Amino acid sequence: MHELSIAVSLVDAICDELPRLGEVRIATVNVRVGALSGVASEALTFAFDVASDNTPIAGAGLHIEQTDGRELELMSLEVFDAAEDCGSS
Repeated sequence: MHELSIAVSLVDAICDELPRLGEVRIATVNVRVGALSGVASEALTFAFDVASDNTPIAGAGLHIEQTDGRELELMSLEVFDAAEDCGSS
């Protein structure tokens, strides 16, 4: 299941970027997955949940845009200000 290694790489890359983003909470990770990439979207979604558990991005959703090509791209992150998020509880 190579989707798990892809998910771990995604989580690692996002966690490496967090210090540059400041005090934010990751809400959604948006990726583009081509039909010819060899990546099963359902397996990637499951693997992402497993890989992100017990990390700073635990609970983030994974949104997959399906395309016809070969691409596998991290497109964007939807973030919320962590300070505002804590104040709304």
